Amino acid sequence: MNQRRSGHGNRCGRCRINNHFCVCEALVPFEIKNNISLIVHVSELILTSNTAQFVQKMLPQNAEIYIRGSGREMFTPDALLARPGRPLYLFPDENSVELNDEFLEKYPGPYNLIVPDGNWGQAKKVKVREKKFHDILSVRIPEGSVAEYKLRKAPKPNWVSTYEAVTHALRILEGDQAADKLMDFFRVWVEATLNARSGNFSLAYHLTHSDSEEE
Repeated sequence: MNQRRSGHGNRCGRCRINNHFCVCEALVPFEIKNNISLIVHVSELILTSNTAQFVQKMLPQNAEIYIRGSGREMFTPDALLARPGRPLYLFPDENSVELNDEFLEKYPGPYNLIVPDGNWGQAKKVKVREKKFHDILSVRIPEGSVAEYKLRKAPKPNWVSTYEAVTHALRILEGDQAADKLMDFFRVWVEATLNARSGNFSLAYHLTHSDSEEE
């Protein structure tokens, strides 16, 4: 049995990485002004590479996950839409408006950022299928946003993960401090996951312990 397969039963219950590469030390929750409503396809729930879960773990007071695609329970948007804040639908459809300083002046917050999660095709269908979403303003992250996600291959170079999309959006809606905190964890998690996949145990704990060891 190879290291990767044998590590399946030795994962941290919180960050879902092999315990030798656990990044929970870097997973430090904090609170923001706006709400995040993540619509996650049921097929994503079992994938350790899913990023929406970490938006909720980093922002537990503000981010909620709503599951769709389950045969046992029909997804309804009512609870999601009842959350405080101006609803914004984060997806770059043909009618979407770019998030920038001009947007903040025209559409003041606070906001309820609705974020579809899943593969690109699944995410695209959500707003089309849900009539109660049709009149909600679609927004997109600023042009030139760079993807750092290395755990899945994106169809296009500028297509970012759900976590990165939320972070780029919050950089406009909340400011640099919140976005930087989110990206600091994201980079640690991505590198640790890549090392765990390769079975490179010589790098275990390096990311979360190197700073404290130097002090």
